Amino acid sequence: MDALKNEDYSVYFSPSKKGDSFVKVYDDFNLIIKKFERNKIEKEAQYTYFKYILEHVNLGIVSIKKEDLFNEHADAEIPFLNKAACDILKQPEHKYWHRLAKSVPWLVIELKKIANGGKILVDLEDEVERKQLSLEVIEIQLLNTPYLIITFQDIRSEIEQKEIEAWHNVIKILAHEMLNSFTPVSSLASTIKSLTENEQGEILNFNELEKDDIEDINTAASTIKKRSEGLLVFVKDYRKISNVPVPQLTKINVKQFLTSIKSLMSPVIEAAQVDLKISPIPPNASINADSKLIEQVLINLINNSIHALEGRKNPTIKISCNIESNKTIIVITDNGMGIEEKIMNQIFIPFYTTKKNGSGIGLSLSKNILKKHGGNLLVNSEAGLFTTFSLVFKN
Repeated sequence: MDALKNEDYSVYFSPSKKGDSFVKVYDDFNLIIKKFERNKIEKEAQYTYFKYILEHVNLGIVSIKKEDLFNEHADAEIPFLNKAACDILKQPEHKYWHRLAKSVPWLVIELKKIANGGKILVDLEDEVERKQLSLEVIEIQLLNTPYLIITFQDIRSEIEQKEIEAWHNVIKILAHEMLNSFTPVSSLASTIKSLTENEQGEILNFNELEKDDIEDINTAASTIKKRSEGLLVFVKDYRKISNVPVPQLTKINVKQFLTSIKSLMSPVIEAAQVDLKISPIPPNASINADSKLIEQVLINLINNSIHALEGRKNPTIKISCNIESNKTIIVITDNGMGIEEKIMNQIFIPFYTTKKNGSGIGLSLSKNILKKHGGNLLVNSEAGLFTTFSLVFKN
């Protein structure tokens, strides 16, 4: 017992010295000591293994007792602080919590906001760089003592990379649209110029122009006018995306709202010979939203579904509502031609469209509206089978 108490695993009991009556007892003693020794070695190896992993991840990790967050005791130690946390916070490997808290006071302020668990974004800026930290707190009970696992990661570079990719996609589509307009305009302008000048570049008098030349000039001017008007519409569409108004939130009963949308769209639905079904919705289902903006989103999605259902057998659009603990989801599903996987990530890019006469702003604008509501617009589809759009509202 003294050997186990003092973690002395070198003790060995020789059964031969005490007679047969002690053989079984001493064998058990030796077996117990070996098991204790093996368990200790395995736990130490496991601890070293996980510590090595946590030390080498890019995620900053700090662990403290929950009580130490609110009472910065001078003797309160930090159970775990990895290298990534020190690098992100630009701090040495502090042993005591009060020293880290004093060096990084903003961290304590933000942690107290989510001390019971949660996640927030924190913007930091110094003379060298700007960071955006994703800060998360998880509370765990260890030997009846509450601990906080604090993780944080600088996501600024990832956000900037996504922004760059998004801008590249937008610029690519903008350039394509503008080239489509400017190339014929430039060509037709050159044609008009050549028809109204002689070989020396002097402007011709009106009576020097032939009737065919005048007709060609008129045709060219008409085409230029048409392309210019198309470009103006394009610019107006761009302004729609970039100038979504701030939603005026009111409590909306989902069942009544969807019923009104169905009535509003009934002439279009009947003309397209599509069956629009609304699944049973709980009478108390509600969302906090701007009714005009969300109505615009639903009309756009229903019109997209109608377009996707052209030529399909038993064309059907189903609208339902799912209520979860922290969100309400309005789901629109059609059995249309679906969306190919290779373009799934592009459909929300402004001006991207697969429709012959589409503007490419509908889905982008709809997603922006949902983002303004603090929610999201998600898509799930399988080519040739179905497409589902989900309007996610936080409760």
